[in-house]
Amino acid sequence: MKTTIRALTEIRLRRSKEVFLDREPDERDHLWIPDNRANKERLIQALELGNRLHGPATHWIEKRQA
Repeated sequence: MKTTIRALTEIRLRRSKEVFLDREPDERDHLWIPDNRANKERLIQALELGNRLHGPATHWIEKRQA
């Protein structure tokens, strides 16, 4: 029997300091979420919208091992 070990990962959306907010930053800005298909699709949509509104490379997705 072959065993596959998978490392659990987490992702979050980040933005450059040049992006202005209409609110003060809070803990939601640093929230890590599980790296799964649904979460990744939501973050990609937010990333694409952020980059359209604020310019290329102003938003990105970070990934870490949980």
